[in-house]
Amino acid sequence: MKTIIVATNYSNEANNAVTYAAELAGHLHSKLVLFNSFELSVHASNALLPGSSIGRLIAENNNTLKNIALDLSGKYRIAVDYISRTSDLMEEIDFQVKRLNADLVVMGIKDVHSGFVPFSSTASAIHHAKYPILTVPADARFRKISKILFAFNPDCIEEANKLPVLMDFAAHFKAEIQLCHVEKSMQPATNEASGKGLSFNAEAVLSDTEHSYKEINDENVLRSIEKLIKSWGADLLVMVPHKYGFWESIWHKSKTIQMAKRTRIPLLTLPNPESSNHP
Repeated sequence: MKTIIVATNYSNEANNAVTYAAELAGHLHSKLVLFNSFELSVHASNALLPGSSIGRLIAENNNTLKNIALDLSGKYRIAVDYISRTSDLMEEIDFQVKRLNADLVVMGIKDVHSGFVPFSSTASAIHHAKYPILTVPADARFRKISKILFAFNPDCIEEANKLPVLMDFAAHFKAEIQLCHVEKSMQPATNEASGKGLSFNAEAVLSDTEHSYKEINDENVLRSIEKLIKSWGADLLVMVPHKYGFWESIWHKSKTIQMAKRTRIPLLTLPNPESSNHP
């Protein structure tokens, strides 16, 4: 993994994501790029500031990013670059991922347990991104990734998806992967499965990685995933978001986005290959 982009708006959850990303980059020997979408405050916008004042605010913001980059580089002994743009957040991240050929985008998210959390930039990114996103909860701290829980829905995974970032993490950290398939149907569950008969070739993808399978029957999918995270002691949760069409999105709530807001451990979302994405 060569390049990791981490988005920051200097909030507490973003600062935590930056720290997590820096420690991860140190372990993976990756370059870290700080990205900030600069927006004028409501007060500054209403004040109709002259161009020179706006330019000064942008320069100050760039200097803030530069100092953070220098601090992280020295502390974690990694290469750190920084980018600030005034354009739309998601459009700019999309552009920078392609320009830098980035392998991963890291974003923070507010703690849903502390109160109401509106639809955030992170949730929006998970919804539309065609690249891997690592969502870091506000209270998550970096630790060696030894257990990876891959909560999957076979209908969401394309056969061509080789789960590259997941396999990179597993290989580098020598982590064990547990595939967890949670079904809403109340048929008797064996609790253990062979992994055969999935819509993607799991054995081919995971052949060189220690892995196991678990099937769970539960009407509450999110609750089952949370229980398994706790009982197994997972360090990382992985999901492949389902791509809903416009009308589908009105009636369906993405379990991946709901899980991003609920989980206490980082969530890695892996989209299907761009050429194979559902409309």
